[in-house]
Amino acid sequence: MSQQMTTSEMTTSEMTTSEMTTSEMTTGVVATPSTVSIAAVSRLTDRVAGSGIDADRLQLLNLAHDARDLGVSSVLIDVMVDEQAPIVARLRAYGRVSARACALAPAGRSGVQHGVLVSA
Repeated sequence: MSQQMTTSEMTTSEMTTSEMTTSEMTTGVVATPSTVSIAAVSRLTDRVAGSGIDADRLQLLNLAHDARDLGVSSVLIDVMVDEQAPIVARLRAYGRVSARACALAPAGRSGVQHGVLVSA
């Protein structure tokens, strides 16, 4: 009996291009599902405002993965993580993605975000 792996359990070498996001193809990192935390997005926004869109690349990719799971526009997400896109476009996409992800996140729930306990 064969056991299927979920996307979060696969490495990029085991995934086809159609199963991978742009960020997974460029970084080789496959993010694991998590819960969006408004507090975590707020902290990331502070870092982005102070040091630029790539101030915390890992958290940016985590937000991209979570937002994609929530159904946020793939086009916006791809622009947000595309290092070749103009900074202004990436920042605008970040604003839209983060706002939409927070709006779609379950309200008043605690969860585990990438191994760290968070609360909304």
